[in-house]
Amino acid sequence: MKKYRPGLRLALAGSLLFSLLCGTAVLAQDVAESPSAPDLGAMDLEQLTNLKVETVYGVSKFEQVVTEAPASVTVVTSDEIKRYGWRTLADVLKATRGFFTTYDRNYSYIGTRGFNRPGDYNTRVLLLVDGHQINDAIYESAAIGTEFILDMALIDRIEIIRGPSSSLYGAGAFFGVINVISKSARQIEGVEVGGSWGSQQTGSGRISYGKLFNGGEFLISGSGLSSRGNDRLFFPEFNDPATNNGIAANMDRDRSYSLFASGHLRDFTLAGAFISRDKRIPTASFGTIFNDPRTNSNDRRSYLDLKYDKAIDGTSITARLFYDEYRFTGNFAYDRTADDPVFYPASYMNRDQHLARWWGAEAQASRQLLPRLQLTGGVRFRDNYEVELPNYDLVPGGRRLDNSHENVFYALFGQAELRILESLILNAGVRYDHYETFGGATSPRLALIYTPVEGTVFKLVYGQAFRAPNAYELYYNDVFNGYATSSALRAETMRSYEAIYEQYYGDVVRTSASLFYNKIDNLISYQDVSPTQVAFANVERVRALGGEFEIEGQWSSGFAARSSYGFVSARDQATDQSLDYSPRHLVKLNLTAPLYRKKLFAGIELQGVSRREFSHNGAQVASPGYLVTNATLSSTALLPGLETSFSVYNLLDRRLEDPATTDHMQNLIPQDGRTYRLLFSYRF
Repeated sequence: MKKYRPGLRLALAGSLLFSLLCGTAVLAQDVAESPSAPDLGAMDLEQLTNLKVETVYGVSKFEQVVTEAPASVTVVTSDEIKRYGWRTLADVLKATRGFFTTYDRNYSYIGTRGFNRPGDYNTRVLLLVDGHQINDAIYESAAIGTEFILDMALIDRIEIIRGPSSSLYGAGAFFGVINVISKSARQIEGVEVGGSWGSQQTGSGRISYGKLFNGGEFLISGSGLSSRGNDRLFFPEFNDPATNNGIAANMDRDRSYSLFASGHLRDFTLAGAFISRDKRIPTASFGTIFNDPRTNSNDRRSYLDLKYDKAIDGTSITARLFYDEYRFTGNFAYDRTADDPVFYPASYMNRDQHLARWWGAEAQASRQLLPRLQLTGGVRFRDNYEVELPNYDLVPGGRRLDNSHENVFYALFGQAELRILESLILNAGVRYDHYETFGGATSPRLALIYTPVEGTVFKLVYGQAFRAPNAYELYYNDVFNGYATSSALRAETMRSYEAIYEQYYGDVVRTSASLFYNKIDNLISYQDVSPTQVAFANVERVRALGGEFEIEGQWSSGFAARSSYGFVSARDQATDQSLDYSPRHLVKLNLTAPLYRKKLFAGIELQGVSRREFSHNGAQVASPGYLVTNATLSSTALLPGLETSFSVYNLLDRRLEDPATTDHMQNLIPQDGRTYRLLFSYRF
């Protein structure tokens, strides 16, 4: 009984929140006496902006209203990012229905619909910036922490699309797609400087410049961040005088700098981005020396993207040519053991120095063929012409293992949207991907969208998705021979069934409810080959059944509220046990209130995650559930061009812990207590 109490408390909290919000929504709707149709002429700029976000591009690769998109979608605006003080994409996802994250004090990992694999580097969610894929060609990772390539201040909106989307995007779009849309030069037009200061000696700076000219525009921005981090992290597993009594001192440092530029001239857009991020690793993962600052990681990600977009005789044509690069350097400090060469010093460094370069192209056309039929089709090609996975010891004459590969893939896709009746839409799509590494994969999606009356929408969505084994899973090994290569790996596959009900109450309140069932086969996981060696293998089958409910309201007075509750039961078919790291309950609440003339706002959010059980080095353990509160005061236009905010995270200073992987000696990773941040930007 005891172990289920946190989940029940969260479920009860969720029910109470819904009741509170429903009552508030109905009351506010009565008071507002909103007209049945919006009066565009009477709306201010903020309201007009809110109207625009009722469309989404990423679901079907063309602009469509959210109610006709074959998926459950959340759109996050730049205003929400400011009013809740979200620092990273991970912060955004924590506040989003059905999502949660895990942080191992190096990277943040996405959890959604009962599935979270700390250490798998977010390979099952596709991350895009302006349609350009950010997942790299080694780990296929989606970076959502401080290593994300775009400064949060440059985000115009984020489309979060749930469910499989491999029928359009191929591998990686397994559980969903996150499409980040950057601001245009028009939204800045001039110079904008920004900065922040906060707990843990964290500071950041940014300067952006946007310029419009005849037929085009140009934007460039540079950012930097430095944080000392939590300088006294305590890990009881290392509580010994020989290991600094379990205190990792000044081991949480995080530094990064980034550059983003985009230029638009007539039908062409050229964009590029770069980020370099250094992070010390305080957890002594992979058996490294505890409290040794030499153990750290560096991620460098960059890309160039040339896009052509034009409508010709009613046909929308988009073509893209891109070049990408990703470098990872991991430095790991080890004590010499009896297995090491005798000439090695008492301690030495081992290094992963991975590099991937790739280029590719894609083309897409979309046309309204008949009054009720729209067709979209396209092709994509990618050449991973350099994939290097060397591992070596930084010792003269020491061990070294080189590891080089290359591969290409191509894909064809098509989609049809048929309006059978004015109130009934059939959306059908299919994509074929061919990989040199494992062969081909076909991914269909079928959806029915029914709108019986205005404001009421039912969606039935069936989709198949796959995730291709990445270069790390296929080829990686180290000088310790700790990994067996897994060239026979097959793609993971998923069949997903989802029913969605959306209800709009005037222009103010929206509710959404969904039920889903996911069947995942050939899940790629670690498997012990011998007492000293592991390999990736297709070893698991997972079934997940769940539901989500959300209510959202936005009022012309400036009040806004969104609350959601999610439940999922995810089980491993082989063991008939709950899936590791899977919380059964998620609760979210976000409230915004204007304090002074829509220029000063208060934002508060609650995030609840239930207990997560998992096996760790042969023992069954759990991370306790939690409910955390964040609060933000933000102002716009108190002075011309000036925006400020002050945020307090983990307001009640709750003790938070996330699950660790078997790469760690400890089974729980402590999270930060109460912290704060002051943020400002000034445009001139």
